[in-house]
Amino acid sequence: MPGAWKSYRGAPAEGTILCSASDIGEGSLKSIKAGPSDFPILIVRSAGTLAAYVNACPHQYLPLDHRGDNLLSADGMVLRCTNHSAGFRVQDGAGVEGLGLNCALDAIPIAVDDNGRIRVHAASAA
Repeated sequence: MPGAWKSYRGAPAEGTILCSASDIGEGSLKSIKAGPSDFPILIVRSAGTLAAYVNACPHQYLPLDHRGDNLLSADGMVLRCTNHSAGFRVQDGAGVEGLGLNCALDAIPIAVDDNGRIRVHAASAA
């Protein structure tokens, strides 16, 4: 559900700087804590696109990197929960494998500003 990330306690405000875009190379990810409440976020770059998700598996709400930092599949297309191997498509967070089926990661809209920093992006009005 779009915007679901906002319902989490401590979710960062729109405009919050998360990190530098140059910190995340192609086919890699970064686990960060954002804002005053140390809100858990995963930012991943795959196929030239940056995406950010709440770092919480929708199956048990543990961080995807709860048991280590090897989350990204070899082809860079699937994020995998280290607790129980649920798989989620990097492109949109949809569940694609195991206990990830029929659920999805909560996406956080991001944009790279003119200074090369990744920020939580205000959703544009339709």
